[in-house]
Amino acid sequence: MKNFNLVNVLDTELTCYADGVFPAGEKSEIIEFGLTTVDLRSLQIVRTISIPVRPTMSTVSAFCTELTGWTAVKLNKQGVSYAEACRRLASKHGGANRLLVTDSNGDVTTVREQCKLMGVEYPFGEDHLNVASLFAMSTAQRQNLGLVGMLSNLGMAFEGRQHRADCDSMNIARVLIRLLGSARGGLIAATTPAQ
Repeated sequence: MKNFNLVNVLDTELTCYADGVFPAGEKSEIIEFGLTTVDLRSLQIVRTISIPVRPTMSTVSAFCTELTGWTAVKLNKQGVSYAEACRRLASKHGGANRLLVTDSNGDVTTVREQCKLMGVEYPFGEDHLNVASLFAMSTAQRQNLGLVGMLSNLGMAFEGRQHRADCDSMNIARVLIRLLGSARGGLIAATTPAQ
């Protein structure tokens, strides 16, 4: 059953190399899911979680560690399998029953592709909102500013560590909340009779 009061804001972190070229036999894969749940009634963040994932198709490069803070040791110790991460997203966090929000279409594509590659059921429903598109429509910005640029444009600073999926998802949620709050204020103003 769909839950229209709560939305899930997703960000992912992947294994990476500085030049974008992986060693032979390796493939980029998700090493962290960040999920922030937002209550649309109150426009408040309910919770933010991080689900680290043990990589099986690639190594964690020094560049990746510098960017994300994750090391192979930490991921092997704290992480779960990709299948278990998807199971948790679906069963514990209402993945299939809530609108999924990201700041690009890339996260959804990546999750879908990795699920297909690993024979894992996609943990989310079909409903998806790209907050960057909502931002562009709301502010008439024609270029993609990225997450930090959107926050700055809205008078906010990034909170937490960039390129950590939980922090990124929480900041995407902050953009969503600000845009929805402004839209609701505009709707109230537009429907209130002039005195």
